[in-house]
Amino acid sequence: MSRAILLNIARKPLLLPFFESGVRAGFPSPAEDHVGVKLDLNALLLPHPSATYLVQVEGHSMTGGESGIRDGALLAVDCRLTPRHDDIIIAVIEGQHMVKRLLQRGATWWLVPDNPLFPAMQVPEPDLFDCWGVVTYVLTETRPGKLSRHVRVS
Repeated sequence: MSRAILLNIARKPLLLPFFESGVRAGFPSPAEDHVGVKLDLNALLLPHPSATYLVQVEGHSMTGGESGIRDGALLAVDCRLTPRHDDIIIAVIEGQHMVKRLLQRGATWWLVPDNPLFPAMQVPEPDLFDCWGVVTYVLTETRPGKLSRHVRVS
């Protein structure tokens, strides 16, 4: 099961250069030497700043799917969004926080991991279930260890 750890985030603008030309994942093409506008990552990742938080994932139940969620990934979670079919959410069941895909099968709602080695779970009675927000972005480090040195979990 994947566990979610709540993190504090800075809400000041974070402007970074944004190259308007795409980067090919196949064969290289001639590079364009111009930088477009500056992109504010906070505005992109936190469209509702007062209702958005970051969590760090622990566990492997979401590994292997199209979501790209791996152990250690940071998730941007928006509490203003109403969860719907196929959203990835932060669910709270009997006091335990978890990240799962929300799927509707007929009249029944399910919390489904992306990793087929983990079981799906039917959403329990409303008084035992809560949704703490919809995952809008996944940030995964490609150089292991750097994120864990900078993110302090208390």
